[in-house]
Order: sequence, then C-alpha cells, then structure tokens
Amino acid sequence: MNSFTAFQLKPEILQGIADLYYKEPTPIQAQAIPLALEGKDVIGQAQTGTGKTAAFVIPMLQMLELDKKDVQALIMTPTRELAMQITDDIAELGKHLGVNVLSLHGGQDITRQISKLSGQVHIVVGTPGRILDHLRRETLHFGRIKMLVLDEADKMLEMGFLEEVEEVFIQTAQQKQVLLFSATIPDEVRRLAHRFMNQPQIVRVEKRQMTAENTKESYYVVNQSDKLDVLLELVKDARPYLAVIFANTKQRVNELVRSLQENGIEAEALHGDLTQKKREQIMDRFREAKFQYLVATDIAARGLDVAGITHVFNYDMPSDLESYIHRVGRTGRAGQEGEAISLISPRQKQWFTRFSRAISGGVEQKFLGGKKREERKARKVVRDTNDGIQEARTEDRSAEKKPAPALGGGRAKAKPRKIKPGYKKKMQAEREKQQRKERRKAIQEVYRTRKKK
Repeated sequence: MNSFTAFQLKPEILQGIADLYYKEPTPIQAQAIPLALEGKDVIGQAQTGTGKTAAFVIPMLQMLELDKKDVQALIMTPTRELAMQITDDIAELGKHLGVNVLSLHGGQDITRQISKLSGQVHIVVGTPGRILDHLRRETLHFGRIKMLVLDEADKMLEMGFLEEVEEVFIQTAQQKQVLLFSATIPDEVRRLAHRFMNQPQIVRVEKRQMTAENTKESYYVVNQSDKLDVLLELVKDARPYLAVIFANTKQRVNELVRSLQENGIEAEALHGDLTQKKREQIMDRFREAKFQYLVATDIAARGLDVAGITHVFNYDMPSDLESYIHRVGRTGRAGQEGEAISLISPRQKQWFTRFSRAISGGVEQKFLGGKKREERKARKVVRDTNDGIQEARTEDRSAEKKPAPALGGGRAKAKPRKIKPGYKKKMQAEREKQQRKERRKAIQEVYRTRKKK
C-alpha cells in the first residue's frame, strides 16, 4: 500500500492527512486500516513510534456519522499524557470533518467535562478511572457506541486497570467493533481479547530500528537558565546547513525565535497557530534555504520531510519516545548523515536513560569544556551588569521627575501625613467613648443636685 488514497477515505480525511505531510502508510497502518474499515476486530502488536495511532484514528473518522449526537467511539489509554496526545491527533486529522473530540482524565475539572458532555461529542478519549467515574454519575453513555479502542493494553493492565477496563466494556453497546493495540501480548491481554473481542484479526509489526543508523545522537545535561547560551554555543560549533529546533509549546517557540534573531541567527517559527497557507510558505522558504533554523512544535513538524536537514536540536525534551523518534527522524534521511542533540535538565537524566535504552546504539552524553563554562559565566555577568545599568538609569530618570525643593529660603510644602488603615475608625470610637463618659458625668451631677434639694 503506497498511498492513503487506496483506502477510499472521505476527502476531508485525506485533506487532514495531507496537511500533516503524511506521504504513505506505515506497515502497521497498511495492515490494520483495511481490516478496520471492513468492520473487523483487530489486535495490533506494534512498538511505539510505528504510527499505530493513525492506524485506529483513520478508520474511526471514516465510520463517524457526524449528524448524530451520541458518542460513537471510545479510546481508552493508560495515562493522561497519551490521552491528550491522541486527542490532538484526532483534532488535526479530523479538522476538515468538524469532528468533536473530548479528552477525559484526572487533573481536570469534572464539572467542565460534564458540561461538555451535555453537547455533541463524537469521540471520547480517556483513562479508565475517569471514564468509569462519568459512567457511574450517568453523565456519559455508551449505549450506541460503534467502536472501542484499547491503546497500550499491556501497559494498562500492568498499571492495575483490569477491573476498570472490564467494567467499561460491560457498560458499552454489545454490538461494537473492538481494536486492541499493544507492544506485547501477555496472557492477561489474551484473556481480555478472548472475552470481549469477536474473532479478532491479528496484525504484527516486527520491532524495527528506532532511529537511523547514520544519525549521531548525543545529549547535554543543562540547567534551564543556561539552555539558551548552550544552544548558541552548539549552533556555532555545529554550523548546520539546515536545522530544526524543537520546543514543546507555541510560546516557547516564539520566545526562542526572538532570542535567536537577537543573536544574529536567521530563524522562523512553525506551530499550530499559523494558518496552513502560512506554514506552507515557511516550509517553501526553509526548503530553499532562505533561512537556516526552523523552530517548531511537534504537531506542526509532523511528517516534515526536507532534504538537507543536517541537525536536530531538542531544546525541550518530548514527553514520550514516539515523539523523540519522530523528531530525530527529521535528519539523517535518504542515506545522508545527520546529528541529533538534546538538552536535558539534571532531573530528566534518569528518565532520559530509559529513552536511550530503547534506541539502537544508544545516545552519547557529552560535556561542555571548562573554557565554554567560563565564557557562559562571563556573558551572564555582562547581562546582569547591563540589567543593573538599565535599572539604575530607570531610577535616575524617575528621580529627575521628582519636584525640586522650594528656592529662596522658603520651606518646601510638607507632604500630608499618610493615615494608617483603620485609624479614622479608631479615633471616631475614642470620641464616642469620651462623649458617653461626659453624658454619664452630667447625669450623675443632676442626681446629686436633686438629692441636696
């Protein structure tokens, strides 16, 4: 299967695929999508980074009846991070359809989720605990659901969600299509599939080389306050032909572009807030090497295929291995050599070690020389000094605006003394107390005068 058009998908879905620069189906997509489109239950065994999310999202979008209000599809995931990522993927792939997708997981205001569920929601993505919570509150109903997806099933059961998953299955429509995706198929997953799936078709994709052999990967442990200086040093040393710098949010992308431009580096931003036309214009200029550094978020750079990208910099680390593999895959393409460099914080080092174990060849830790550290400190001192000078100038200007004292021996007009909060009330209370005391004294005087008479 060389093209998504062979699946005979809705034009809106094909447009969403094209917007994300997907060129051709991955092996898991090529095998699973046709089976899912036929309405069959599917067990997909595939590692992270094989494109399995689109393997179940594309058939799901195809079967939706957008005029119906009922929830028609449910995706269960083990973690909120994965739930949010899948929700973003559905929103991007289905944006031309006008699909309504809602993510349900812990850490969110449940009343807001209930409010959204009262409207039209086509697809729900969530963790088992929060989905079950809504089912018990009767704020969520799956009586007319058509498709149920269990993603990362082995991890979900490892985390102790078996009872919750079974209860959700029981409370959904009896006649439904079930898709189960898992990196491994242990006995617990087999039993679950046997109980709730109908003659499932099994699709396997062999574990593959995670990142290109001709891509050299390394990382530096860097404090957050030093990240920009370190990036500037690495860029200066690497001298890339074209480079992509990844940051995790649109705000970070914009801030980083400004900082690079202030340091004389030609850089432009690519993120989800830009229109499709603007993205294409930026990409055309980047392909023509009109500028060297593209600073991007994951969602904007999805499927990015540009000849000549020699370096990838992870200014911010992604939250999952699939995103890391996607980023690194932007370089070292078509047999060319590439280099991927990541900046991680001291807290992330242990966590990043797990990433490197999953990648053939691993990732080398590198260290910045002592001379560079001294240069960085010197630059920081200069910045701090400049900030101090600027602050002093601001104070001087403020002092200039203050009125000069009166001339000719006259006394300057004294400023009115500030009255502390509550002082007026206290003084009023004292006056009233004194008045009551004087009234009592006057009354006593009247009584004494009467007795004498």
